[in-house]
Amino acid sequence: MTRRRCFSGLAIAASASLGGCLSDAAKNNDQDADEPSNESGPDSEEQTSSDDVHETPEETLRQYIKASVEADDPAEVGTHFHPVHPFHPNNLEDENAEEWLLEDDSVSEIETETVDRDITIETILSAPVLQAMSVERDAVADAIDGERTAVVDVTVTDENGVTTEYSAVTVTVDGEWTILARAIRASDESKESTDESTEPSSFATRVVEEVTFDIEADRARVHFVDSPVADSVTVKAETAYSSRSSSTPDVIDYFDISLDPDGDEVVVTATIDGETRLVHREQYPPSDRVVDGVVFDGQPDNAVFDAVARIEFTGRQTGDRITVASTVRGDETSVEPAENVTHLTVGIEPEGDEVVVTLTDGDKREEIHRERYHP
Repeated sequence: MTRRRCFSGLAIAASASLGGCLSDAAKNNDQDADEPSNESGPDSEEQTSSDDVHETPEETLRQYIKASVEADDPAEVGTHFHPVHPFHPNNLEDENAEEWLLEDDSVSEIETETVDRDITIETILSAPVLQAMSVERDAVADAIDGERTAVVDVTVTDENGVTTEYSAVTVTVDGEWTILARAIRASDESKESTDESTEPSSFATRVVEEVTFDIEADRARVHFVDSPVADSVTVKAETAYSSRSSSTPDVIDYFDISLDPDGDEVVVTATIDGETRLVHREQYPPSDRVVDGVVFDGQPDNAVFDAVARIEFTGRQTGDRITVASTVRGDETSVEPAENVTHLTVGIEPEGDEVVVTLTDGDKREEIHRERYHP
């Protein structure tokens, strides 16, 4: 575990989708702290009585980010969190505080925006750290009761041009804005939206060379090809909400992201000419993987296809059916039930193709692996 794990939003995420109603106080969560409410009614007096709140949610996030890079004392960083959060100085043991709260990388730019997005208590409690430390629902309810709340979208760029995006759920305490939870940017980046990218697309992008894992640290390293063909690239962990992106992938050799040890997926998307596509997906940890590996053969002893991909399975798969398809060639093969397969072979285009593996169980169809072939 490195200091980057906390700063990149790898372990203190809330949820990939923020929705619902938090409380009446959330109705004005996009107002600055010193702006009175224009609402009338029984809640208006409570809202306008917050004029003594210091700073703004955005300023709090900026101070937190700067402190995580510049401070020597992790307690200085931890004071930006709400007292119920495990990273507050009263809750975090000294031997762990530095690793979680101090960041090694420098920061060149910080962008923040308070957004009009309400959240639920359940969303806050879905944060992995809050779950791991067994923060109770009543504690969160008490934390937001009668307080102002706001959601802040944050984009941090380091000196290498690598960006990290997340949303922060903030709440006031004794006249100060504090961080209650963090989440990957709530937008079209959810898994449901990436699953729509299973349709064949233009095969212009070349990004991922391979993915390697450090099991002891629960980290993945996504290695890029020597000359990536993409205007921008994003690597994220589906469960841990770790996310790294860059608009200059040609100057970066790899991205490191942290993963949830209880189960996660590495997902890579690339954008070229304004079109964003999912280009790679792998499961983690290796002990839970269904796909053991993919072997591409550009010169098979096969009269049917000019090139083939052989997908090896671990034997851990369960479900009604497992399907392997090549998105460019359009070949597809499947086995029912999924438990009965050790490997499958599909034809691929020798000039470049993409293999997608899906599991079907009842009405549920899930993509579990995606990998591109570059000759």
